Amino acid sequence: SSQSAYLNNDMALSAIKNSQHRIHSMSLIHQRLYNSDNLATINMPNYIKDLVEYLKDSFSIGQRIRFEVDIEPLELDVAQAIPLGLIMNEAITNAIKYAFPDNRSGVISIKLEKVSAERYLLNISDNGIGIENDSNKKTNSFGMSLIKGLSDDLEANFLMENKEGTTLKIEFKPEE
Repeated sequence: SSQSAYLNNDMALSAIKNSQHRIHSMSLIHQRLYNSDNLATINMPNYIKDLVEYLKDSFSIGQRIRFEVDIEPLELDVAQAIPLGLIMNEAITNAIKYAFPDNRSGVISIKLEKVSAERYLLNISDNGIGIENDSNKKTNSFGMSLIKGLSDDLEANFLMENKEGTTLKIEFKPEE
């Protein structure tokens, strides 16, 4: 925040703002650990609810974008919760910034579920304009590279679909 007060360049201000969101997504996890008796796992429904509320407030979207959050009562190891939090931060931020241009309204859905005994699925989707097929700009952005890299760190299967909006699916095996 202090640095941004001295910047006039819009790109630099945007980079600082994006970094603030990433740092906050990690600090929420540390807050949860600090306020918990369990220092190994994170209650994902509470964490995701807090992250969504933070992002809604940060972008001042009011009622224009509605969130549908469906999170099974899962506890995840901190080593997985942090990259998942960063992935959610990037995906939700991208949807807020790009999926609904010209003050369009829409829905961003976040779902985390156990799909089998050994697999969890994080699904983040929007009903916005989708990512342009003829441009690699957004699919090769820093945020998308970060999502892909964090998915690799989780040894997750990553899939992006562009149909009636954008959908990101990250399927991973929970740590024991």
